Amino acid sequence: MTKEQRERYLRQDIHALRVRKFSWSEDQLKELMKHLGYGDSLTALDEIALTELKLVLMRVRIKEYPDEYTYDSQGMYMHALMMRAGWNKTDLRTFIITHYRKSHWNLLNENERRAIIAMLQYYIDKKAQTVAEADQAAAPEPEKQVKSHKCKSNKEVSHGNEPRQDTQK
Repeated sequence: MTKEQRERYLRQDIHALRVRKFSWSEDQLKELMKHLGYGDSLTALDEIALTELKLVLMRVRIKEYPDEYTYDSQGMYMHALMMRAGWNKTDLRTFIITHYRKSHWNLLNENERRAIIAMLQYYIDKKAQTVAEADQAAAPEPEKQVKSHKCKSNKEVSHGNEPRQDTQK
């Protein structure tokens, strides 16, 4: 079997994994490949890079039940942070694969876990700060107090920046 044939079979295997195992579109696979540093074309990759990509995809496991049931206590905390930060399971898994080349939370070491928790806390704080700034911008300005008094003709006179309004009582 020639090198070109082996590369062709590897590309076919990667596409089979993409469709059967993950139900990804080609664009989703290309996005993951970009994050992993492989570029966006399978045909541009050599045999070694194709083999590495296939192995990474084969190590990723898809389960029928939610991942939070397989987490340890620190993983449950991370899952709660992930939900508060607005991430979903796919976003987290893509991040873990992209940055650590591991397929699941349980495979990360202690420092990697701490880094992910710190990153999620940062996103939560940033999200809260953005909401607070939006609330502050939407809040009405406090009204300016206007001094008023009644003159001899029982008309109310105001002294301020507003136009003068004379009302009788």
